[in-house]
Amino acid sequence: MIFIFEIGYIGFFFYMLATNTFLPFPPQLVLFPAGYLAAQGQMDFITVSIITTAGTLAGALVSYYFANFIASKFFKTRKQKRKLTKIKYIFRKYGKATVLFSPVIPVVGLYVSIPAGIFRMPMVWFASLTYFSNFVWNVMMISLGYFFGEQAEKNIDYIMLGLSLVLITAFSVWGLYKLRVNKEEFSKDYYQSPIVYLHNNA
Repeated sequence: MIFIFEIGYIGFFFYMLATNTFLPFPPQLVLFPAGYLAAQGQMDFITVSIITTAGTLAGALVSYYFANFIASKFFKTRKQKRKLTKIKYIFRKYGKATVLFSPVIPVVGLYVSIPAGIFRMPMVWFASLTYFSNFVWNVMMISLGYFFGEQAEKNIDYIMLGLSLVLITAFSVWGLYKLRVNKEEFSKDYYQSPIVYLHNNA
């Protein structure tokens, strides 16, 4: 880990790339210290935010294309494709929200690229949502290291738990609201349909 800090921005880039491909290490292990180094004037806050997010996106793209390749090679039979179709419908419906909020959900943020690649989520959406959500998240983590330094690193578990709970709660409230709105719209469309009208007035 010390080696990563010694080689600077390049080290941060490749560490973030690795955490989103084959090394399930927490990104916070370098984001908090990066903020602390920025506070000491050894790094630029904006630059390290952009570099770490670029590394995250690069790793996510590697996982995306790898999953895409695996899907094209191993899911060939009609039965296999039928199973994928059911999951594909769910991911297409909630995939954008999943990618957007994935950084705050433990484990999901590291592996969301795999279903996105398997089900061929449009690259424009995947890349833009991945970069935006991770940029916001990385800035938050780097800011904690910037303002609280070693205290943030020592209390990383509590900080992550608190932030995750707050953001997951907000996401759940938003999801329930959307579900209620969709249900009301469906009910309205149903009762206004010609078939129901004819049935009620028969």
